[in-house]
Amino acid sequence: MVDADNLIVALDVGTSKVIALIAQITADRELEVIGVGKSPCTGLKRGMVVDIEETTKAIQSSIKEAENMANCRVHSAFVGIAGNHISSRNLQGVVHIRNGEVTTLDMESVLDNAKTGAVLPDQKILHLIPQEFSVDGQYDIRNPMGMSGVRLEGHYHLVTCGLSALQNLEKCVHGCNIGIDEVVLEPFAAANAVLTEDEKTLGVCLIDIGAGTTDLAVYTHGALRYTEIVSVGGDHVTNDIAHVLHTPLLEAEQLKIKQACAQSISVKREEFINVPSTGDRAHRKLERHILAAIVEARYVELFEYIHEQLRATGLFDYLSAGIVLTGGGARIEGAAAVAESIFGIQVRVGVPNLRPEGNGQIVRNPVYATSVGLLMSGRDKMLEGRATQPKKRGKALGAEGIVQKLRAWLEKHF
Repeated sequence: MVDADNLIVALDVGTSKVIALIAQITADRELEVIGVGKSPCTGLKRGMVVDIEETTKAIQSSIKEAENMANCRVHSAFVGIAGNHISSRNLQGVVHIRNGEVTTLDMESVLDNAKTGAVLPDQKILHLIPQEFSVDGQYDIRNPMGMSGVRLEGHYHLVTCGLSALQNLEKCVHGCNIGIDEVVLEPFAAANAVLTEDEKTLGVCLIDIGAGTTDLAVYTHGALRYTEIVSVGGDHVTNDIAHVLHTPLLEAEQLKIKQACAQSISVKREEFINVPSTGDRAHRKLERHILAAIVEARYVELFEYIHEQLRATGLFDYLSAGIVLTGGGARIEGAAAVAESIFGIQVRVGVPNLRPEGNGQIVRNPVYATSVGLLMSGRDKMLEGRATQPKKRGKALGAEGIVQKLRAWLEKHF
């Protein structure tokens, strides 16, 4: 019997597909996935809604499939967001400690000080995540509550999204009569699903390769330091194959999924593939390494850009745990090997950290990294007791909820 009050729903509205997951929390606080739905989607470009009707239909289809599997009805969901309207930056706030000892009021004040003037009118705060604090010059303090001092300094990672892009996404979800528990940055969700705490502490870069975008999240010393949405993804690889090999896009996508390799040197010269032609022309026989060379060129370009960005931010030298690839693009043969050759550090492919029992085995796949991460956000919120707090349906968590997020974050980690 499904306990409706114990359900968590994740909705990953991606450029090529919508994924809906339904889960419940077990007695040992683990996630048990009881419903999985997936539907093709043509209503987004590079992570942003461009066709509300088509996107709404895709959401409805995926939700219905997940509901049928779970034998339940969905009323609200945790929704992922990406796209080049996302921006992020690190902030610093400084305040005078009122009574010589850090209190909740001081924590709220330093947070307010940090975000003053940081958000433009056409933006919406998605996350304002604490990194560390200092009291009177004593640095790397994780929880300053109760400490004596005069000056409190707080460091945070701010993530904002375009207000209109958020509103269009909300319209699509609400069009399915689904409320929104929270809108979560997709690379943040994916990172929580596939990275370990040790990796976050040592320093790691998550690269989530989706269809329309590639999402980055960098952690050092256990805190999120950098996020970026790169407007290049698996669809660009498909387009490259279609144009170079003169084959329809649908056939190019199948060639990418079933035959592609991102490292041409690993493909034997005697391997051949059948390439469909346009119109009524006959299929052609082609050496597989030619397909690999097309795919490799795009992956090299993407990884070189990311490498340059990490160098420019000064974070690359702190990635002791290396690179973790996830998302649908991480499944391409040779992707990790090419990344390792570009970055010169260890690379692994990340899958969601779920127990494999039941439907957990289905979602232990890089494609489900974001959606599983959204489930984890829901679980953490429920376990923190915040699910019982009054919340307006269909609104992303913004500045009004930041103080509560800070308190919950401190309680969770300390």
